[in-house]
Amino acid sequence: MIEKALFCTGAGGFIGRYILSHYLEKEECDVYLLENGRFQERLEAYLDEQVRDPEQRKRLKVFAGDISQPGLGLEAPIQEELRQRVTHVIHLAALYSLSAPRDISMRVNVDGTRHLLDFLAQIPSMKRLGYASTIAVSGKHNGTFREDDLDVGQAFENNYDETKFRAEKLVRERRDGIPTVILRPTTVVGHSRTGAIEKIDGPYYALGMIARDMHYVVPNTKGNKFHFAPVDFIADAFYHLFEDEDSVGKVFHLVDPEPVTYLEFFELAATAMGKRKPLWKLPAAWMRPVGSLPGFERLTGVPREAFEHSFIGADYDRTHATPVLAKHGVTCPPVSSYIDVLVDYFVKHSADPRIRKGDWRQTTS
Repeated sequence: MIEKALFCTGAGGFIGRYILSHYLEKEECDVYLLENGRFQERLEAYLDEQVRDPEQRKRLKVFAGDISQPGLGLEAPIQEELRQRVTHVIHLAALYSLSAPRDISMRVNVDGTRHLLDFLAQIPSMKRLGYASTIAVSGKHNGTFREDDLDVGQAFENNYDETKFRAEKLVRERRDGIPTVILRPTTVVGHSRTGAIEKIDGPYYALGMIARDMHYVVPNTKGNKFHFAPVDFIADAFYHLFEDEDSVGKVFHLVDPEPVTYLEFFELAATAMGKRKPLWKLPAAWMRPVGSLPGFERLTGVPREAFEHSFIGADYDRTHATPVLAKHGVTCPPVSSYIDVLVDYFVKHSADPRIRKGDWRQTTS
């Protein structure tokens, strides 16, 4: 019987390190970790600090690779070892940026996924692939987007959403030959108990507006939901859904089942920051063009692409995810229970140079 061996791309990223912790704590399998550039250095430093048990550390092998290259940019001996040993794969590596050039996003997110699938087709003991997609594959779709949905004729606001959509299509096309679990995380925020983050994104743009006192006039987006969840929930859900024997062939939304609206978030966050709540909620039709004005991002700190998301009335069902997560006791905490720690961490650390702020060259993984 072949022993379990996990191969993971992108474990040096924010979500990846939390998912990896599950395998360090609960599994005894060998773990092969592909990383690229500075993410490899950061992952090595993280493992040196967090994994002190020599026997446990021996099970972890980190090597340089590049998913944008055929063969994942791996040396031949490493490729052969993976072909002989790997049974489970988690593909997290991606270029997560709303503003990166399309050709770069295509090379990493689409070509990178194709190269991984080509490589996995050569692994005889392949039992399961966990592919990290995103709820952003829904693009500009309004209304409920189901877990089984993908191409519903939606348009896309940015290159990230489109390329992740195209990448998931590739994964779906290969599911007959590669047992696959597709997981679609929502926007990820800091840990629900510590608030720790490493990138200004999503809700943090809104926090930046509040910190600058730019939140007193906001669009009236009415019931549009602000979709995000803390990294500890996302990692717990990802691990349990991927490892569940009944998950193969399914798609899961990793989302807060009771998301707040954009307006509710501004009020909660403003209160937590000790600021007044928004004073004027102007019609969305009036406010939407403001995001395209020269100087908007410089003044507010909010990229146009992120501002546009607030006008999309999408929601996400959890038909597949709900019963499986309930079986494993995994729940998403309500926003009201952790908004204070998110805001506190942001206020204290947003000027930290180690927290990434918008440079797409620093957002791989």
